[in-house]
Amino acid sequence: MLFEKLRDDIVAGNLSPGTRLPQQRIAKKYEVSKVLTVAAFARLEAAGLVESALGEGVRVRTIDREMLEESYIFREAIEAQAIREACDHASDREVAELRGLSALMEAAEEQKAIRMDQEFHLKIAKMSRCQRLVKELKQLHLLQMFVSQVTVGARVGVWPFSHMHLVEPIEKRDPLAAEEQMRSHIQTARKNGIQAFLESRSA
Repeated sequence: MLFEKLRDDIVAGNLSPGTRLPQQRIAKKYEVSKVLTVAAFARLEAAGLVESALGEGVRVRTIDREMLEESYIFREAIEAQAIREACDHASDREVAELRGLSALMEAAEEQKAIRMDQEFHLKIAKMSRCQRLVKELKQLHLLQMFVSQVTVGARVGVWPFSHMHLVEPIEKRDPLAAEEQMRSHIQTARKNGIQAFLESRSA
């Protein structure tokens, strides 16, 4: 529960990047043992939301370009494999639901469409029938929400709302075309995301 509480506060911006998290104070505030506090910190660090340094303790992770680049590289690798597997395992009903979600995204206002974007990509991961891919993508979505604290309102270029180009190769059961489309999709998101981050820093 401590992990979930701190995670939600970090993602929501209640604990901003760089905020120190003194172990003793956190343990006292939430009335938990130091052992549980250390365990929660370890899970938060594994999720990429906090960082620790010898003699400096634990603090909310600082958002920088290196962090963004790494998350997009990892996301491309995960989602490229997920969509390949989806071509082999997705049911016709699931593909139809994915097509419907894509259409809804195109008609939605920006903030709602961004939330639906995560749902869309998670649905593809679930269609892969690989729970490890689903778990890793959920972790990356947490980082994406965390980063949105500094990039919201600073989007550059055209946000790629249209996802129909990802649905079509799954319908055709073409894993090579699906992987190519997904890599192109994530690379576009990476370019826009980095530009938005840089713009937020220069504002």
